[in-house]
Amino acid sequence: MSEDSNNLIPYFIPALSAILVNAEDKKGSPLDYEEVISIRDDASCMMMEADDAKKMDESRGYVDLDPENVWYEWQMLRRDLGRKPDIDPGPSFAQMDSKSAEYQNAISHAHETLSKFRAMLPEDGSPRFEAMVKLKLRDGDNSAFMWLANTRLDGNGFIAEIFEVPEFFPNVEVGQQFSVGATDLVDWMVNEGGVLHGGFSLRLHRSRLSEAEQKQFDQHVGVTKYA
Repeated sequence: MSEDSNNLIPYFIPALSAILVNAEDKKGSPLDYEEVISIRDDASCMMMEADDAKKMDESRGYVDLDPENVWYEWQMLRRDLGRKPDIDPGPSFAQMDSKSAEYQNAISHAHETLSKFRAMLPEDGSPRFEAMVKLKLRDGDNSAFMWLANTRLDGNGFIAEIFEVPEFFPNVEVGQQFSVGATDLVDWMVNEGGVLHGGFSLRLHRSRLSEAEQKQFDQHVGVTKYA
């Protein structure tokens, strides 16, 4: 393995989006989650530098689907193409290196400011929907960092509930509550009418986006100002 191999990214040729469109046309009905993942895993791709991949995108005239977030992006593409029936894309996942120094600093900042978060929650233990906590959830062999809403105080920790469930979490249901210890918490945030408090991992992800992508990101999370 070369010294720079870790900087290479997969680039699908033909485009993953084109492969999925063709597969769905042949099937005559929407692809299910397992089919989309199987098609992605079997598709041909080249490993190339990010700059070279960007040049290929410019040549194509569009950016292909993110293979790590393929189910969500495929459903969004189907909507753009007017394909029916419309299918709930589920949550979108931002792929980040959780072991990186920047991400670890974001987690540390979240822990250091937990007192501010606690102060924003009702003292009587009632939940606050716009208050969220992030933790790593597991379902069998699958795991993902997920935001939970309706957070309330529970001793030194919190109780919150999941409001969107990925396809690969078959044993988790919307509305299911989880106990989140202070040490298990990865991040916290409170969205007060568009003003975001906390959300340090979100800020890190946003900082890596282009100006246009940042505007789309802000609209998606409903934020107009970062406190």
